[in-house]
Amino acid sequence: MVVGMSKVLDFLRSLGLTQLESKQPRRYVFEVSADRLREVIAGLIRVNENLYVSAISGVDYVSEGFIEVNYCLWVVDEKLMVILKVRVPRESPKIPTIYDLIPGALNSELEVYDLLGVVLEGNDRLRRGFLVPSEVASQGLFPLRKDFKV
Repeated sequence: MVVGMSKVLDFLRSLGLTQLESKQPRRYVFEVSADRLREVIAGLIRVNENLYVSAISGVDYVSEGFIEVNYCLWVVDEKLMVILKVRVPRESPKIPTIYDLIPGALNSELEVYDLLGVVLEGNDRLRRGFLVPSEVASQGLFPLRKDFKV
């Protein structure tokens, strides 16, 4: 996409975020630090309020010591997907919530918390047992972590 053709992409690039390569057309991937996530999301909403959370997913990179949380945002009128990749330390995985900014993010935040143990700070609705059986949740286990034993 040509510079100036997308307000969303121009905004993200103006923040100096690292843009990663994407092999998919109309999919743009950026690295964001956890402490800048809310600033970036709030700015995206100001630039184009016609976006929604398609998914929030996570990947446990156990040998590297971090969990990567991927925020997939669909920008409706620009017909493009923006993916924000946020890395948090595996031993203390915390990210600020965005569900107060985009209410549709709630279920995805609950899923990331329940399955990976990433705490969404400021989300007062977090709970275990959203998807994970209570006997697993009560043991403090997170099924999508690579060291989870079946």
